[in-house]
Amino acid sequence: MIYTGEEAIKWRWVYKISSVMAVLFLGLGVFLSKLFFLAAFVSVLISKHAHDKSKRWATGFEGEYYVIEALSECKCFNGVLLSDLMLPGATANIDHVLVCDRGIFAIETKAYTGIYKADGDTWYYETMSGKIIPTKSLSRLAKRNAAILSKFLRERYGERYFVNPMLVFSGATVFEGRATVPVLFPSQICEYVCSLPRTLSKQEVARLSDLLARYARHIMEVGKNAP
Repeated sequence: MIYTGEEAIKWRWVYKISSVMAVLFLGLGVFLSKLFFLAAFVSVLISKHAHDKSKRWATGFEGEYYVIEALSECKCFNGVLLSDLMLPGATANIDHVLVCDRGIFAIETKAYTGIYKADGDTWYYETMSGKIIPTKSLSRLAKRNAAILSKFLRERYGERYFVNPMLVFSGATVFEGRATVPVLFPSQICEYVCSLPRTLSKQEVARLSDLLARYARHIMEVGKNAP
């Protein structure tokens, strides 16, 4: 299972255990000592925190799964999809890396809801009341991941390849404006990748995907030759 799914399950278990402990301590507080009420209160706080974390990780897992599902149905190229790629020394993972005959793609997935706007690398979020609020630059994040992967391939293996950044919204998102990276929904990924020229040979795809496979939590062949 990919990392986001594992985290969702872990926090779900924490939520269940802390909820049971809260009820247990509450009962002990009634029959034994009022000090158990404090333990019950702490357990409730832990339960609420775990519930919120579980929901966020589950949403992230669902979003990443949409990308996997979309690419599993794409038949116009040959390649490998590596999910939850954690490179040595990195502080965060790359959601997906697609290595195929159309190139190398670092895919940043966001399961956001709402209206997001971009003007180059400047991003905004529109609230329900119509207020425009500056938010973190998702295009810069996508480009940073691509640059990190490109640098890693060059420094670790001597492989000099450009990595294409891509941002995918997998939630109920409305996107407006123009960003410095392709901004897509899962149903658009296949068409976009297939519209690009072939830049990698079958041997290059196999070699690069083999180099990166050890750092991924989930690996899947995609394209017309996939099982």
